[in-house]
Amino acid sequence: MNWPRAHWLVGLLTLLVFPLTGAYMLKMADVPNLDSVPRLIFRSRHLLLLLAAVANLALSNSQPIRLAQRVAAALIMVAPVLLIAAFFTDPGRGLNSSQTFHFSMYVLFAAGVLLAIANRPRS
Repeated sequence: MNWPRAHWLVGLLTLLVFPLTGAYMLKMADVPNLDSVPRLIFRSRHLLLLLAAVANLALSNSQPIRLAQRVAAALIMVAPVLLIAAFFTDPGRGLNSSQTFHFSMYVLFAAGVLLAIANRPRS
């Protein structure tokens, strides 16, 4: 698998989705006029999409060598799909986030732990 190209593609697609979710919030969901909870849920999911895009683009110039790095890379590539799903499902749930959102956060946390272990400084 060409990991750098895959991360670049996922990051680019997610980066392209980011302004579309912004337009959706403004034009379709009328987010500025929503109550505070759904408005904050929309905005937080929207910003997490940007973070997932940047994480994938940041990994687009490195080839994972260790198994832990490959697993983390795969998890980071899956996260945008989960976050896009959560963007559309969570605002209607109020403070009760969907399992999709919870899973996306666990996926990113696991990726972070794996990268912290695999990339620890060796002396």
